[in-house]
Amino acid sequence: MKSLSTSGVIIGMAVVILIIVVLLFSLENQQEMYTLKASTITVGLSTFDVIEKRPEVFSGIPLTIQVVRFQVPPQSIDSLLKNDTQLTVIPVELAGLTMQKGDVRIIAVDNYMNQAIIVRNDSSINDIRDLKGKTVAAVVGSGTYAMFKSFMKELYNITVTEGEESDIKIINVRPSEVIDAVLNGDADAGVIWDPIVSLAVTKYNMKILASYQELWEKWSGTTKPPMLVWIVRGDIFENNHKLIDLLQETHKKAAEYWNNNKEDTIAILVELYGLSSDVAEKVWERNQMYTAKCISEEMKESIVKIWELAVEAGYLEKMPSPNNIITCSDNQ
Repeated sequence: MKSLSTSGVIIGMAVVILIIVVLLFSLENQQEMYTLKASTITVGLSTFDVIEKRPEVFSGIPLTIQVVRFQVPPQSIDSLLKNDTQLTVIPVELAGLTMQKGDVRIIAVDNYMNQAIIVRNDSSINDIRDLKGKTVAAVVGSGTYAMFKSFMKELYNITVTEGEESDIKIINVRPSEVIDAVLNGDADAGVIWDPIVSLAVTKYNMKILASYQELWEKWSGTTKPPMLVWIVRGDIFENNHKLIDLLQETHKKAAEYWNNNKEDTIAILVELYGLSSDVAEKVWERNQMYTAKCISEEMKESIVKIWELAVEAGYLEKMPSPNNIITCSDNQ
């Protein structure tokens, strides 16, 4: 009886030890869950669209991102700098401007330039030089407007300001009002981004006077310029590299989903922006995402070159630090 009792104690102790080991192993391998808020604008596509509408795609990543939308880009930037949100997606030139206001890092590239100058199909404006003396509708607080000013000055020696000295009269409108301003004659042309460019061309039979891709190639001699980038506050980057890794992994997965799932991405665009399926398909055709998890040196050079253009045109007072662009080599 004594030996049986001793055996029972030994077995019992072994079971307890096994349970403790299993619990410790589980605790050690349990992934920490992260939650943060990300800001973008109401009418402006990005990989945030997939993140917002298809959260199940990212179920294997221990990260939850709540997308908050603002009317105009400056509101989105302010929310980041105030730490009301911890991540935002904004145009490259605005990211450079944000660096002059606070400590931020670029951790991912989203998509390529999709902006365009649009006019009515029956417009007599057939060349960008014809815009001189005309009225253009634009979102003055946007990076798209900033780049328009830059391209006009550097390529055509056309001065664009909000003052009387401007060679082009600018009317400041909301993104959703650009098409109406051009169609009803308040403006001769509009400067805007997708999905509004695709809506103008597909539904309202408007024409693209020039795409930003074309203008960029004419100025730089290079192709595939980035439009949007993901930026985070500097303190987040410095204090939590695991979170940055998860953000970059999430971006990669969202970009791949966008590029490789045409039909569902179209469905997301229809759901999120109220587009018809043919307009949403045009948006998808005009926009492919940058799928690399980290930023290549070549892409970093393109970002820096956009800043150079913005400095030359007077939008940026000085060059932002390239060290704030986190590349693949920085991740190693």
